[in-house]
Amino acid sequence: LSASTTYTACPGGYYCPSGATTYTACATAGYYCPSGSSSQKACPAGQYNSGTYQTACNSCPGGQYQASTAQTSCNTCPAGYYCPSGATTYFTCGTGKYCPAGVSATINCPGGQYNPTT
Repeated sequence: LSASTTYTACPGGYYCPSGATTYTACATAGYYCPSGSSSQKACPAGQYNSGTYQTACNSCPGGQYQASTAQTSCNTCPAGYYCPSGATTYFTCGTGKYCPAGVSATINCPGGQYNPTT
């Protein structure tokens, strides 16, 4: 009679609930499973994941934001605001600057132009 005294870490891209005899695919977009996961983990705000079998989420690129968790894409930053990489919200452009839709940083008004509003 032989008793098992070892166990194996669940591979990345899969999860293994307590008592598992095999691993389960991390097959829900918006979630990820690093090595050793016991369940699928939701991508945090500011990140997204559009694939399956993922071990990590992607940060929203500059010019986009994501306020919710477990998302498969990011939203384009609206005009009048800017969104740095990984943004969970958009930020007011400010006086003396302008921000067309989808920018990651404010842009100075060119010479001969001004913007008195925020």
